[in-house]
Amino acid sequence: MRQVMRRRWSSWAILGVALVSLPALAETGFDPSDSTTWVIPEADLYDVDARGELAWAVGYWGAALRSTDSGRSWSAAPTPTDESLYAVAFADESNGWAVGAHGTVLRSTDGGLTWNALRVTVSDDFGDERPLDSSLFDVAAVSENEAWVVGDFGVILHTRNGRDWSRVVISEETLADDNLPDRIFNAVDFTDREHGWIAGEFGTLLRTLDGGETWVGERSVIGSAEEVYLMDLAATPDGSAFTGGIGGVVLETSDGGATWTTAEVATGAGLFGVARRESRAILVGDRGVIFVTADGGETWSEPSHPRLFNWLRAAAFGPGSLAYIVGENGVVLRSEDGGATWEKSAGDEPPPLEGISVPNPSRSTEPGRQDTARDQH
Repeated sequence: MRQVMRRRWSSWAILGVALVSLPALAETGFDPSDSTTWVIPEADLYDVDARGELAWAVGYWGAALRSTDSGRSWSAAPTPTDESLYAVAFADESNGWAVGAHGTVLRSTDGGLTWNALRVTVSDDFGDERPLDSSLFDVAAVSENEAWVVGDFGVILHTRNGRDWSRVVISEETLADDNLPDRIFNAVDFTDREHGWIAGEFGTLLRTLDGGETWVGERSVIGSAEEVYLMDLAATPDGSAFTGGIGGVVLETSDGGATWTTAEVATGAGLFGVARRESRAILVGDRGVIFVTADGGETWSEPSHPRLFNWLRAAAFGPGSLAYIVGENGVVLRSEDGGATWEKSAGDEPPPLEGISVPNPSRSTEPGRQDTARDQH
C-alpha cells in the first residue's frame, strides 16, 4: 500500500528578526510597503555556486549574495522576490538561474548583478495553463541557455532557450519502485549536456545518457535501505557519483548509477550538501558537519574548520583549489586547499539557548521541506 509521508522540517520556516532604526533602514532604500527592499540580517543560505573569481549564494526571503573576489567578501544583490531561494547555478560567469518556493525561477545574464523573474506555467487537469506553485529545490545549468530544475510533487523542468520551460514527466515504471510518483526531487546534476542525474525521497536515483530524452531509475543499493531520503548528489563525467541523505547515509557509484554502495562516513547527522571534482568531494550537513575526501571516496575525514553548530546546506568547488560552504545564519566557509582547511568569510553562529553554548534544538534540525503544505517559507 502506498503511503504519503508527512514532511515536518522546521529550519526553513524560521525568520530571524533584527531591530534596526527607521532612519538607518531608510538610508539602505528600505520601503515597508515593498517587500523586495526588506533585508533579513544573516539570512539562512541554501546554495552556493562559483565561476572564476565570482561566487553566488542564495537563501531565505529572496536573499542573493555575490562575491567578486573568490569569496573573501560578499555583497547583497537585489532580487524581485521575497520567496526563499533554494538553489543557484551558473553556466559561466554571466548566465545563471536561481529557483525557490512557490515555483520561483529567476534568471541573470550579468553575473548575478541583477535578477529577472521568469513565469513558469503548467497544465492543470482541464488542460488550462496555470502558474507553477510547487517549490523548486535544485537547478543545473548546462549551458548559457539550457538548464534543468527539480522540485516538489515530482516536478522536473527543462529549458533550451533560458526563458521558456517545459515539464518532463517520469513514469511510474521508470521510477522503479512502489512509492508515490509525485515525490520530492531534491537534486539534479548534469556533467555535460547528455549525462544527468536526479536524486530525492524514497531513495530516488534517476540517470540519463541522452540529454533527458529518456531516464533510467532501476538500480541496486547495497548496504543501505532502498528508500533512504536523499538530499543532494554530485557526479563526475566518468560516471561516478556521491549522494548524501538523512541519517548520515552516503551512497557512491562507479558504474554510471546502476549500482550504489554505502560509503563509510563517521556521522549520524543528516547530510544535506555534496560537491565533487575529480577525486575530491565535500559532504556537509546538520550541526556543522563537514567531511572531505581526496581519494575518490576511499577515505573520508573531518577537515580543519571553525567549530560551528549551524546546519550547513551546500558546498561547491571554485577554480583551482577554491571551495565554498554555506548554511544557517548566513554562514559562508571558504577553502583555498580543496577543502582540507576552512575559514569563515561571512555569517554568524546561531544564538546559544538560554545562555548555554549549545545548539538550539529548534534551529539545529534539517533544513528540509515543509509539512504537508510544503511550499511555504
